[in-house]
Amino acid sequence: MKTIFQQNWLRNILILLVGLLLGWLIFGGNNHSHDEHAGHNHTGDSTVWTCSMHPSIRDDQPGTCPICAMDLIPATSGMGDEDNFSMVMSEAAMRLAEIQVIPASLDYPEINVWAPGRIAVDERKLATISGHFNGRITELLVNFTGDFIQKDQPLARVYSDDLVIAQRELIEAYKRRDTQPALYRAARQRLLFWYLREHQLDAIIAKGEPSWTVDILAPFSGFVMMRNVTKGDYFTTGDTLFQLADLSSVWIIFDVFERDISLLSRGSKIEFTLSSRAGETFEATISWINPVLNPTTRTVEVRAEAANPRGALKPGMLLSGNIHITSDTPHILIPASAVLWTGPRSLVYVHHREQEGARFEAREVTLGRRAGDFYIIKDGLEENERVVFNGAFKIDSEMQLADRFSMMNRNTGVLVSQEEEAIEIPDLRAEVDDIFRRDLTGLVQEYLQLKDALVESDFAEAKRYSGEMFNTLQRIGKHRNDGDAHIAWMEMYDNLRGHIQGMQQASDIEVLRGQFRFVSDLLVISVKQFGVEGVVYQQYCPMTFDWEGSFWLSSREQIANPYLPETMLRCGEVIERIE
Repeated sequence: MKTIFQQNWLRNILILLVGLLLGWLIFGGNNHSHDEHAGHNHTGDSTVWTCSMHPSIRDDQPGTCPICAMDLIPATSGMGDEDNFSMVMSEAAMRLAEIQVIPASLDYPEINVWAPGRIAVDERKLATISGHFNGRITELLVNFTGDFIQKDQPLARVYSDDLVIAQRELIEAYKRRDTQPALYRAARQRLLFWYLREHQLDAIIAKGEPSWTVDILAPFSGFVMMRNVTKGDYFTTGDTLFQLADLSSVWIIFDVFERDISLLSRGSKIEFTLSSRAGETFEATISWINPVLNPTTRTVEVRAEAANPRGALKPGMLLSGNIHITSDTPHILIPASAVLWTGPRSLVYVHHREQEGARFEAREVTLGRRAGDFYIIKDGLEENERVVFNGAFKIDSEMQLADRFSMMNRNTGVLVSQEEEAIEIPDLRAEVDDIFRRDLTGLVQEYLQLKDALVESDFAEAKRYSGEMFNTLQRIGKHRNDGDAHIAWMEMYDNLRGHIQGMQQASDIEVLRGQFRFVSDLLVISVKQFGVEGVVYQQYCPMTFDWEGSFWLSSREQIANPYLPETMLRCGEVIERIE
């Protein structure tokens, strides 16, 4: 019995051991294989983590964005590779960055031509009152220049031997009018040629003897523009005594730049504003275009006529005119907000749809004229291609942070056009003379004073310096330098003028800062292309304009942010030292 029991026990132990061995082989081996597989997935994981607000950030593990401290998220797969001239964004990132796109349209642009001008007297309503005989001023009835005179109002009372003799001849001829009518008519006509009135002659005849003094009367109602005599003065034939002007209508003289003159014609309507009457807009009609160009200012004088019933338009006033013209041919148009670095070879971001997001391509385009809120595109875009019109600065900031091709970063490579030609911003410092460089330095110095006024949030001073910048730019002139430097400055001049004028017309300091951003971008390019005397620092803050970021120039290395002086005065960094 004992032997049988021992044998059964040994058999059961062997079966249990075999079962455990088989279980280990089956389940243990599978677990090992699973662990190996899991370990392989971990070590070979290719997930890339990015920031929804700053897609240029790339990391191989989760964490926080070094720019905004937001949690990194997995980058969307299947969106293609980025290159030096583009970046990709997920739909979520586009919504967070408020990126908006619009197709380029083919339309008839409404072009606005700006021209400075002045008010002048209508020369057809200007009269000079001269001495028609020798005489003396016995009484002056107009005491000061600028006095308003009604028609036939006496200007002065005069004595003249010639006039006394002519009156006697008139009286004698009147007595013989029946027998010698020709003599009477001649005597009367002589005094009429001396600008005496009919009623004055009738009064002399009725009196029957000559008057020792005679009044000089105003030929029409108007203002005394000039008075050359005083009481007791002697005058001779041909001397100018007074000058009168009828200001019920006036001439509006505009100096239209050479590039704009082909757009104008007689009959075109022009609107203009006066700094002395803010908020009011006046209208006039072009009546004459000077056939000769002014070689100094490179402008053509254009004249318009305007009614002046209330006398608000005073000769000598300066004004700003706008001529609205609708083109007769269609052009490719994109919003002005889509254009970065407003020059003929400017930058836009073209939107390409991807599988799960979008690619934004930095593309240089050739700009035409500005047409209101749009730019005409001469080359670089086709109809219906989609461009970023809101958020372009945010994309450009990310391109700069990633050291890719952007508005201010052209050193990562060159942009290749459809013809595979490289385009670079040329260094033109060797092609400009010292006089031009000194003039440009003066413009930059006024800009730096404006920047300091913005740091102090002094709106009045900022507007004053913007006016000084505008005057300096006008003195520098558009047609300077030769060759490529001449073309580059012409392009820069027009855009600087437009944005500086925008600062002059700003209604508050934030609007002025918005225009200051564009002026800063243009001057950064100018000082790099043409050079300046001394040293300036290009500085940048990524947090201005809702994280779009912006540049400015400073004479000091220390940061003083002109965009956010109250809240983030020291936000920014020195990008480059320019000398």
